[in-house]
Amino acid sequence: MKLELRSRYWDDRRAREAFKAFILEIHGLDFTEWEEVGYWDDRYTPFSYFLGDRVVASVCIYLLDAVVEGEPTRLVQISGVGTDPDFRRQGLSRELTELGLEWARGRHSGVFLFADEGAIPYYERCGFEARTEYVARAPLPSYALRPGAVRLDPGDENDRTRLYELAQRRAPISERLSLGSPELVLFHALGPLRRHALEIPELGCVVFCERNGSRLRILDVVGETIPPLDELGPFLVKPGDEEVELCFFPDRLEVEGVRFEPLLGNHCFTRGDFPVPRPVFPATARA
Repeated sequence: MKLELRSRYWDDRRAREAFKAFILEIHGLDFTEWEEVGYWDDRYTPFSYFLGDRVVASVCIYLLDAVVEGEPTRLVQISGVGTDPDFRRQGLSRELTELGLEWARGRHSGVFLFADEGAIPYYERCGFEARTEYVARAPLPSYALRPGAVRLDPGDENDRTRLYELAQRRAPISERLSLGSPELVLFHALGPLRRHALEIPELGCVVFCERNGSRLRILDVVGETIPPLDELGPFLVKPGDEEVELCFFPDRLEVEGVRFEPLLGNHCFTRGDFPVPRPVFPATARA
């Protein structure tokens, strides 16, 4: 049976189910809940080889709205890359990557991706360049603790709808580099960051955060305005917190004493000229 190249097939229910099964098998990601609650993003564009009704190789091109150095633009994130074990070493992923990037040519100002460790040699052969990604860290001032932060439950329709509406109206997290989509924010809220969303009604924002010992990690701030750290901190800190880690450029949070340190393990790659030489990617922008 001959392989069939297909793209932009989300309206075909059987094809979309085949893609979901492929992603679950290759990457262990289940898109079912994200899809069922209505946040599937059509900007997440597949380029796939089908064998009959089965996806055997696929690459997705995600065109993300972005702000870079204060200017609105778009960036391409490559994700969902994989090949069925029986069809590997035939150049299918590389061919699909090139097709996807050709389709996106002229519609963006940079290309990036995050690779599994085993895929690093493949991306190097395909002309991608490893990038050191950074996080921002700073000492935490002593704040007088304030009540009022409420943990969101993304499984609750009211909480989920409130977060989505806020994500649609959100201000850029940074003027240096901000990117993402409301649908992608909901993907993270329903998945890896499900237990990490705190709503601060008094400040009109939702903060994704977690802890590592005495370090408070702020992964993203979703709001129509971005409060400075001195306003956010009293709602988020706990006794014993000594340091804050910010997974985005902190220019809008007015943080003092910031230092940038390499972030290990994400294996960030770019291709061609990328507009940010030392990127700090918001956690909810990762597809």
